[in-house]
Amino acid sequence: MLNIIRHKIKEQFRGVYLYLIFLSEFAWMYIALFPSMQKVDIEAMMAQMPKEFVGFLGEGGAAAYNTIEGFLSGEFFSFFFVLLIIFYVASVAGSIIAGGIEKRTIDFDLSQPISRTRKLLSETAVAMFYSFFLVFATNILIKILCEIYSVSIGSKGLFLFSIVAVLFVWAIYGIAIFLSSIFKSKIAVVGVTIFFTLGSYIFYALSLAVEKIKDYGKYSIYNFYDPQKILSKAEININQCLILLAIFIIGLLLSLVIFNKKDV
Repeated sequence: MLNIIRHKIKEQFRGVYLYLIFLSEFAWMYIALFPSMQKVDIEAMMAQMPKEFVGFLGEGGAAAYNTIEGFLSGEFFSFFFVLLIIFYVASVAGSIIAGGIEKRTIDFDLSQPISRTRKLLSETAVAMFYSFFLVFATNILIKILCEIYSVSIGSKGLFLFSIVAVLFVWAIYGIAIFLSSIFKSKIAVVGVTIFFTLGSYIFYALSLAVEKIKDYGKYSIYNFYDPQKILSKAEININQCLILLAIFIIGLLLSLVIFNKKDV
């Protein structure tokens, strides 16, 4: 099992390194832009916009953009940051079962002296490790960049946000690995996972802006991921964290049951 983990860590290192470069470059761009954004009267500009549009900005509205926490939450953390990492975990999850069936390599993998359970858990451990690494490495770099550009960002809020972001990504991985156990195509797993993530984000954003559905936003998985609130208040909701962890565990357990019974 440890041999599989070591092999997969080495195998995926280059790809993860590229993900980190992309994340770092975008974070750098937004932090470098922030001092200039502070000179713009965002509230006056947003006052001319429809109130439904302003609702997309979430708690704090346009005023939140005057802080680095609100600016990064709206422009980086709320969507692009998690989407890129989720694309990684969806690709990994899709490769483990569905991708192996699609490429007909899974027979060789299962002929090795290791059970299906250990194979799945080993590769899941690698996905968990690298998603954790991407989140924390990016946020450590953000803290360093903020120091370089003389922008103040709370260390505690950034740390707590990192924890929630990791749990959120792991929850999506739980969904993706479950899909991998029932589909026979990696592309299908990645596509459905990304579609689910996009759909959840759009629905949650609409619930902030549209009065008729504002009470239904709580049913979106994005309801458990609110970077602006976590960064600005430096506090997390333990129950929501447990729900995200439960989604990951349930998805993983279901995939184990299905994979062990699946005729490949």
